[in-house]
Amino acid sequence: MTDINYDDLISQLKEELNTECAIANRYGIVLASYINEFNKGKVIPQKILELIDSRIAVANDLNIDQINSLALAAKENNYLFTFSEELILISKLSLDVNLGKLMPVISAFIQKLSKSSKEAQFDKFSKFDFSKEIGKIESALDKERPHENKFSIIKEMVNYISKV
Repeated sequence: MTDINYDDLISQLKEELNTECAIANRYGIVLASYINEFNKGKVIPQKILELIDSRIAVANDLNIDQINSLALAAKENNYLFTFSEELILISKLSLDVNLGKLMPVISAFIQKLSKSSKEAQFDKFSKFDFSKEIGKIESALDKERPHENKFSIIKEMVNYISKV
């Protein structure tokens, strides 16, 4: 599977949903963005990451399995943070957008994208042949063994002098 082009995904979301979006990984590093507050390559501000991270504790307090999205209402826009295990999708929405209709679509999108992202990550792993490395170590040790007795005469002389 090839790498996911997050810039293309963000442009498609912008066209389809008519919203500014950004995608970040689970560590808060922005992978692609059309939102000025969350530029590509930057890290989501610490307070926002703490809020996102606290969703597990909030879910426990509310006796629910998980929280998939957080919405922040500001004076001019709404910010919708939708997350999966691997990714965070940030949407900057106008105040007249119906969040009830938009949130299920965005949640389904981020879950599918996260699954694709996870599959892409595991495809890059390859098996490492440790037997070759072990063979190299053993041959290096075999070369060093004849030299172990090289200084035995000096060792015997030091022992003899130290006893006298």
